[in-house]
Amino acid sequence: MRILIDNSNLFAGGGIQVATSFLNDLKTFNKEHLYWVLQSPHSAKTIDKTTFPENFVFCNIPEKIYTAKLKRSKFVKKIEKEVKPNVIFTTFGPSYHKSNFPKIVGFAFGQMLYTNSPFYNQLSFLQQLKYKLLIFLKKKAFINNADALVFETENARLIFKQKTGYKKNTFTVHNTLNVIFNKKEEWLNLPIEKTQLDILCLTANYPHKNLSIIPKLIEEIQKEALKLNFKVHISLKKEELNFDNQYDNYINYLGSVSLAQLPSLYQQMDVLLMPSLLETFSTTYLEAMAMRIPIVASDMPFSRDICAEAALYCSPLKAEEYAEKILLLHKNIGIRDKLIQKGEQNLKRFGTSIDRTKKYVEIIEQIAINNENKK
Repeated sequence: MRILIDNSNLFAGGGIQVATSFLNDLKTFNKEHLYWVLQSPHSAKTIDKTTFPENFVFCNIPEKIYTAKLKRSKFVKKIEKEVKPNVIFTTFGPSYHKSNFPKIVGFAFGQMLYTNSPFYNQLSFLQQLKYKLLIFLKKKAFINNADALVFETENARLIFKQKTGYKKNTFTVHNTLNVIFNKKEEWLNLPIEKTQLDILCLTANYPHKNLSIIPKLIEEIQKEALKLNFKVHISLKKEELNFDNQYDNYINYLGSVSLAQLPSLYQQMDVLLMPSLLETFSTTYLEAMAMRIPIVASDMPFSRDICAEAALYCSPLKAEEYAEKILLLHKNIGIRDKLIQKGEQNLKRFGTSIDRTKKYVEIIEQIAINNENKK
C-alpha cells in the first residue's frame, strides 16, 4: 500500500509532537507499506531521516512557500499526483485542497467546538468577527476536503458531528503520554529553588490559555495564606506575559522547557494549574497523572473528558476558586493522595504511543480498502 503522510502544515506544539511520535513508532512495524512523508520546515527538524528504513521517502516543503497556503497546496497536490497514494493521512488539518485520493484528516481545532467558552466573551467585537470567519473557513475545509476525520477525544467528535451534520467516517484516537516519561535514562535535570508550595503552569502564550488569571490567583493565595512561601513556575519568559513587577517574588519564569527536562520539573512540583478556556487535547494533563502531580483545572468539557475524576475543577474565570482548590491540596494530604490515585487509574485508558500508531494504521488501511471496494 502506498501511503502519503502529510505534515506540511504543522507549525509547533502538540501537533508536531504527535506527528514525530507517530513516525518514530511507524518505522518499527508495517514494513510492507510504502510511506511518503511530506514535512513542514518545523516538523522536518524533529526527525532524523537516516534512522528510517527504505520504505520511507521524505519530502520537505520549501520555506518560501510554507506560509502561503495556495502555493503550499499546489506543491502538495503535485506530490500527490506523482505518488498516487492509496490513501493520504494529514496528521492535523485542515487540508486546504481537495485531493483525487482518499484523505484522512486529524482534527485539533477547539475554537470551533467550544463556542460557549468564556474566552469569546473577553474578545472585542472585531476579534469575535475574526474568529467567526476563521471558524467558518476551517470548518468548510474540514468538511469539504476530508473523506474521514480523526479526533483526539470522543467529546470533540460528538460535538463536531452535532454542529456540522458531518456524515462521513469519524474516529477517536486518544493522544498519549510521550515516551520520554518512560525512559528515565534520558531525563535531564532542571533544578529549581523549592518553596512550601510549588505550582506548575506549563503552557504556551495564547489568549485562550487564560494566563491573565495568574496575578489574581497570587493575590487570592496571599489573602488566604499570609505566611505561605509559594511560587508559580511558568514555562514562559517574563517579557512574554508583561505581568506587573510586584508579582516577581511569586513567579519563576522558566522559559522554554525541553521534553527531556519535563519529568525533572514535575518531580519538584506540588500541583499542576490548567486554567485553559479552549483545548481539544493537552498531554499536560496526562504528564501530571504519570508524574503523580494533582491537577487543578478549569471546569470545561474538554478537561473533564480527559481528566474525569482525576482533577479538581474551578469556574474558569474565578481566581478565588483556583486558589481555594490549590490550598486544599496543600493542606489535605488525603485528598491529594486520592486525586493522584485516580490520575494513575485514569491514565491507563489512553494507552501508549504504539497503541495510537496502531489505531492510526488501522484507520488508514480501512479507508484505503473501502475506497478500493467502491471501484
